[in-house]
Amino acid sequence: MKIEDMILTPDEAFEKYSANPVDIAIIGGGPAGYSAAINARTRGRSALILSADYKNSYLFRAGIIDNMPGMPGISGADLLESLREHALSMGAEETRAQVLMVMPMPIDEKKTIFQVAFGTNIISANTVILSTGVSAFKAFEGEERFLGRGVSYCATCDGMLYRNKSVAIIAKAADALEEARHLKKIGCKVHFFASAADMKKWFSDIQEGEFDGLITAASYIIEGETGLSGVKADGKSYPVDGVFILRASIAPTTLAPGIELIDNYIRTDRSQATSIQGMYAAGDCTGKPLQIAKALGEGLVAALSADAHITAVYK
Repeated sequence: MKIEDMILTPDEAFEKYSANPVDIAIIGGGPAGYSAAINARTRGRSALILSADYKNSYLFRAGIIDNMPGMPGISGADLLESLREHALSMGAEETRAQVLMVMPMPIDEKKTIFQVAFGTNIISANTVILSTGVSAFKAFEGEERFLGRGVSYCATCDGMLYRNKSVAIIAKAADALEEARHLKKIGCKVHFFASAADMKKWFSDIQEGEFDGLITAASYIIEGETGLSGVKADGKSYPVDGVFILRASIAPTTLAPGIELIDNYIRTDRSQATSIQGMYAAGDCTGKPLQIAKALGEGLVAALSADAHITAVYK
């Protein structure tokens, strides 16, 4: 089995799993995600890893890892490459995608199908394992106040609410340009905001007149009294009807609305089950200690639990 054959584009993942659910969707790579994928495949389950570029992770940049059992002195890059190759060589699939939201769709008392939104695509999964690591960002002023009332993190999910209306894209993720184009395509007036460094990176790919505004800014405030009225960028106000904030990482409660936390970490039991039936979590997102060995073990347990759930529900 060739590793390159197991890497799907986002569109290929959509074509394969939009109508026919993947057994286990694994949100996030890293030790927990790749461990989950390896052990899902040992149980004969289809597994799709949806992850941003693993080479941008803190672990990949770690020069030496001294407490990895049996692998003293291994680099973070070598460890991740080894785990990834192991998972893909066993038949797990992977697509480079920033997952925006996971939505459980109950079928009956026992069965839930999950809709996983990323970019402009949505796939289906019988179970989900969250291995997203720790989200480290500070919300903008006004962001939490207007979340769900003008502020969104998912253009695919909420874009049609703003058709023929004016929206702001605050671009802090690699696929932000794709999301902005989706909103423009469905009829939104799109004002594209980004840092100077990111705007420079994207500028050559943006056609003249493609968006209704290109604004370089470093600070943002979401404005409004009883409802959202606009966004203030570097002190200047821009009236818009909606604001789409696209980050490289998303808080667990935004990624999976309704999921229970303890001290800002995802609450799980010993089977790595979360408060949402059919959804499991593993690795740093479940809490301390934030260690690779813990992540590997939790990924294993989550995969075995997902397999047992599928057997019980779909037998």
